[in-house]
Amino acid sequence: MAASLAPSGFSQSSELVSTVLQLDQRPKTGCKRKISQELATTVVSWFRCNGRDFPWRDTKNPFHILIAEVLLRQTQAPRVVAPYVHLVTTYPDPASLATADVDGLRQWFRPLGLVRRADSLVECAHRLLRDFRGQVPQDLRDLQSLPGIGRYSAQATLCMAFNYSLPIIDESSGRVLRRALGLSDTGPAYRDIRLIEIAGRVVPDSHPRDFNLGLLDIGAAYCHPRTPDCLECPLLERCIVGSQKAGIMRLQV
Repeated sequence: MAASLAPSGFSQSSELVSTVLQLDQRPKTGCKRKISQELATTVVSWFRCNGRDFPWRDTKNPFHILIAEVLLRQTQAPRVVAPYVHLVTTYPDPASLATADVDGLRQWFRPLGLVRRADSLVECAHRLLRDFRGQVPQDLRDLQSLPGIGRYSAQATLCMAFNYSLPIIDESSGRVLRRALGLSDTGPAYRDIRLIEIAGRVVPDSHPRDFNLGLLDIGAAYCHPRTPDCLECPLLERCIVGSQKAGIMRLQV
């Protein structure tokens, strides 16, 4: 009986492979639209019931989200909670942060290993006041011109604060998409141009925020680098690697 389950898993995987090949073609029609919608629907539905709770996810304040993105860069989210709450409480807007004592901020951040972020944040506040009238710009290039803001942080800010349909690709979300879509691991996900382009066509026009956060949380909960928990993952039926792994495991039962 167990053996009879395996072919269906492999068959589904083959269908996913042939469908994903359409992702490199434009416009978003046919199979490509179908797999994008199915993947997005699954991720968004799972996130709304199971997503992690962090304070920066409960706000739409662009400046607070920008602060969070600066802090989150290459840093685990739980370590960011305390400094984020401290900053948005003490310096709720660019004008107040621009007057902050940089040396004092550095000392506060030192135990967290985030000393340089203090300088970036204060410089960023000055630039917002000088060049953008104290408002977080809604243009990708303008955001990237700010100190400490790269492409990832800029796209994350636009998506989280303004609901722009942009991909947010780090190692966690990139790993989920690579496995789900059967893409090769060609190095750091945030530098993988092909992955980023494909991700941009998978992000739904509706609920891009929930989709991107869902990918991050699925990566943290199930899609681990070395020992992914494929059988428990909500994307199992939408994932090429997961479907193949499930088929092999069923054959071994």
